[in-house]
Amino acid sequence: MLIFITFIWGTTFVVVKEALNDIPVPLLLALRFSLAALLLGWVRWQRKAVIPALILGLLAFAGFATQTIGLSITTASKAAFITGLSVILTPLVSALWFRHRVPFRAFLAAALALLGLGFMTLTGVDGVNSGDIWVLGTALAYALYVVYLGEIANNYSARALSAIQLWPMALLAWLWALPEWSAIATISTATIYAIIYLAAVATALIAFLQVIAQRVVPAYLAALIFVLEPVFAAIFAYFALGEVLGPLGWFGGGLVVLAMLVSEVRRPQPRLKSYKQKDGHEPSSDTPPSLL
Repeated sequence: MLIFITFIWGTTFVVVKEALNDIPVPLLLALRFSLAALLLGWVRWQRKAVIPALILGLLAFAGFATQTIGLSITTASKAAFITGLSVILTPLVSALWFRHRVPFRAFLAAALALLGLGFMTLTGVDGVNSGDIWVLGTALAYALYVVYLGEIANNYSARALSAIQLWPMALLAWLWALPEWSAIATISTATIYAIIYLAAVATALIAFLQVIAQRVVPAYLAALIFVLEPVFAAIFAYFALGEVLGPLGWFGGGLVVLAMLVSEVRRPQPRLKSYKQKDGHEPSSDTPPSLL
């Protein structure tokens, strides 16, 4: 499910980059979040989920806003790499915020993933611009989002968390977009289709699926799976925009896949074998189990 989510996110770099040629950043976000919120308007709110969902909404808005601003300035490939820094930040945030013990393999896998992303996206790209700084904020905001969601996902309704968080996102976006609301009249048909896709699939559906998935997958592993986002983004950029990844880029993609494998490698646990007591009888059900 998380890989599917990342696949969808990979498509949005091309979609957003193209849409920004026709619509201002705040108006794109306002229409996207409003439509997504309306699509989940049928969901019954869970009172105890309101505060956590509002926190998720604020973090998500910060991530979407900084990334969209950054994409209007920098290239899609650089934005994808910098967003991938959330992989490194997620285990650190988890350890510092909630005092969780993070396995060493998570840091090793994150380092491999970042090296792979470097080969994929930074080859031949020089300099840092203001758009890169904005997207750096995306990495931090999303690391906070992933860690917090992983902490609370099992305590609240997935539908309620998904639906409620979209309303503060839409409200904040409209407050930002008010000076440019008149640009709605000039939006092209292609951009309207792009907004529908971003709202229905890449926002509403993904918000619901992510809550469900993170009930099972720990935050550091979820963040590592999300590193596949620039891999998918590069593939879609090739077919949609004609961008060529090149040999080093494919080598970097291989490192990303290797990082995912490293993250899931665990030492096998010894299985509890049946044994007989000294009197030759099987142990009773009262025999305490091994502490595995």
